Amino acid sequence: MTATRNSDGTLTVPMRAETNGIIGDALVTIDRDHPDYEAWDSWLRGQEENDNA
Repeated sequence: MTATRNSDGTLTVPMRAETNGIIGDALVTIDRDHPDYEAWDSWLRGQEENDNA
């Protein structure tokens, strides 16, 4: 799974999902109000810099 930056400024990121005792991975969309947004945004900026190098 990979994280992506969306055109509206939100980020789609992988996260752990748990329901009814089943644990798995999910892709979720987060906005600037999400507590993990800054960390993912920073990581994506680093990836974009590496892609442009």
